[in-house]
Amino acid sequence: MSRLLLPLGKFVAVTVPLTWLWLAGGRDAYHAMFINVAHPMLVWLGWPQSQLGSVPQRFISYVPFLALMLITPGITMRRRVWGTLIGCFLLFLSHAAFVLASIVAYDHYGETPDAIRSVFGVMLLVDSFPFLLWAVICWNVIRGVVEGATERIFGESKSR
Repeated sequence: MSRLLLPLGKFVAVTVPLTWLWLAGGRDAYHAMFINVAHPMLVWLGWPQSQLGSVPQRFISYVPFLALMLITPGITMRRRVWGTLIGCFLLFLSHAAFVLASIVAYDHYGETPDAIRSVFGVMLLVDSFPFLLWAVICWNVIRGVVEGATERIFGESKSR
């Protein structure tokens, strides 16, 4: 039980201040940066009249991603730094894709439940993306944990 509580405690200890930073100004700074970068992308894609509005609350996905990248043991500093930088860029692209999908949906369906239904899958992907990125970047750590748990549960030794 203590093996589970320590990582969970670390995750909470890192996530709480990151969430506070996000809510205390990070969200507004991200919104300004997102508008400055995403709007020209949308114009280039042919949606110059599109209003981006406010950044949805789900864009807080940086918080769990950064927390996981900070607390995951057993990854090299190089993988941690490059994984975090590339992961943050990919999170931004996922947010831009979500906004683009939302614009297309609202252009097609207007402000109806059909618009929300049409982007629901994209919402789920955007929400789960920080965890998927972390799993890809830290696959060797996750594999080791799964192998260790499997060995403890089933009493099997590695056969390699």
